[in-house]
Amino acid sequence: MPNEEIDFPHGATVLKQGDAGGFFYILLSGSVEVYKDNNLLTTLMFPGTIFGEMADILGKPRTCTVKVKGAARLAKVQSHPMEELIKDQPDVVVKIIKTLASRLERTTAKLSDNIKDSPMWTVDPSKKHG
Repeated sequence: MPNEEIDFPHGATVLKQGDAGGFFYILLSGSVEVYKDNNLLTTLMFPGTIFGEMADILGKPRTCTVKVKGAARLAKVQSHPMEELIKDQPDVVVKIIKTLASRLERTTAKLSDNIKDSPMWTVDPSKKHG
């Protein structure tokens, strides 16, 4: 599945927001931090975690910067064109789908928590701001 395994030192930039896609990574060991507009969003530390796939799925530049925290070993997977990956490695695509669904679930939970804290987002007329 991986095209190559790479060891990255602490602080190395693995992906840069705005760059073109063409590949993604699978975390084998260590941890990486994900930044959007220089704001830390999350730390990925579980082996098997996929990241960097969004650029190829959306056909857009990378949406985040990823930096190594500590040291990390990553598997680099070529994904361009995405259609070939789907055909040749369906097991990887299933993992990507599960990863995206998990992210959507966490984002939805965070949005739900924000709605509870901010009545401006509710459709309940008794809680509207006037």
